[in-house]
Amino acid sequence: MREIIKKGHDYRIIPQNFESATIFEVISINDNDFEIELTKATQDELKDYQKDTKVEIFGSGTDGLIFFESQITEQNGTHLKVKIPEKYNNIQRREYSRVKFMGELDIEGENDNLISVEDISAGGLKLITKKPLEAAKDYKITIKLINNMTIRCLLHPIRIEENENNQETSYIISGCYKDIASIDRIALVQYSFKTLMETENRENGR
Repeated sequence: MREIIKKGHDYRIIPQNFESATIFEVISINDNDFEIELTKATQDELKDYQKDTKVEIFGSGTDGLIFFESQITEQNGTHLKVKIPEKYNNIQRREYSRVKFMGELDIEGENDNLISVEDISAGGLKLITKKPLEAAKDYKITIKLINNMTIRCLLHPIRIEENENNQETSYIISGCYKDIASIDRIALVQYSFKTLMETENRENGR
């Protein structure tokens, strides 16, 4: 774990109450746990970080993105001690891994145009539409994930490709999010990590 968690890297912690998810800084690391400080947590949010609370942690490790589940072993104000897990997932991929989308997508004024959502990441979406979207336009979208999280932001098309299949023309749209709240970005990262873990477990027969 000393080689994975490093001071100065960007990490997020998610308690059982998702709305209290926040950033933290690493203070120290030993063989059994590591001490962190919740630098931006409010007093109300700190109530969700009591001893024995289960948490999820993700962020940028030395070899890529990491994600693991653990629990708090001690709380002293904004300072926490978190148990070092027996295993973790080290995702060495691009910044935001794309995964299969399982949920609902609403595009304001374009739902009749939408055919399907190919994949999703914490950075954007890939869609298939009947007609091309406008590259210079931002579209209001609502994403409903299967974990009941609802995300509202803007989608900005960055690549539009014509796709001919069975003599019917459709369009593959790759877009990035704009004006997305930090908590919503965290929800998408968590969704992506868990989907990747479930896929890898199935492939490995676990």
